Amino acid sequence: MTKKIRRLLWAAALLLLAAVLLCVNLPEAAPSPGAGVGDALPDFSVQCVDGNSFSLSEQRGKIVVINLWATWCTPCVRELPNFERLSRERGNTVAVLALHTPPVTADVAAYLADYSFTMPFAVDEDGSVAQLLGASAVLPQTIILSPDGVVTYNQAGSLSYEELCALADKAGSVPGRA
Repeated sequence: MTKKIRRLLWAAALLLLAAVLLCVNLPEAAPSPGAGVGDALPDFSVQCVDGNSFSLSEQRGKIVVINLWATWCTPCVRELPNFERLSRERGNTVAVLALHTPPVTADVAAYLADYSFTMPFAVDEDGSVAQLLGASAVLPQTIILSPDGVVTYNQAGSLSYEELCALADKAGSVPGRA
């Protein structure tokens, strides 16, 4: 095999690998039905790692920020302090939930013991809540609801603290549904 043919084969293999990685990691065009912007989410409750529970209906009147994350997702772990800061600084008007999505490959409670987070963390073992929220195949993903429970944001990708604040402010200014 000539050197030129080997180079072409390597280039083709790299191009194929890049295409596969791109397809796997692109956010979906839109979340699944029921969790799109403008939709009201049905109530759900999850058991938190600390033993408390988080119920969507109990958060009415607050902006709700839900972060879908996983211990194995480096960008997810990197952005968790932004959600914690939002929770600490705006806890009177914003409810934050960090929801670990499947696959659950680590003991989440043990993992979190190394951190000083105060926001609620829950584990969605079977993926039913993530499905309700319109989870994509890409993490992290953030879902933000207005105080009356209407989705104002549902996107995959990391967010800075400033972006989170701007999205929460926007959710707080969305007029209620009739």
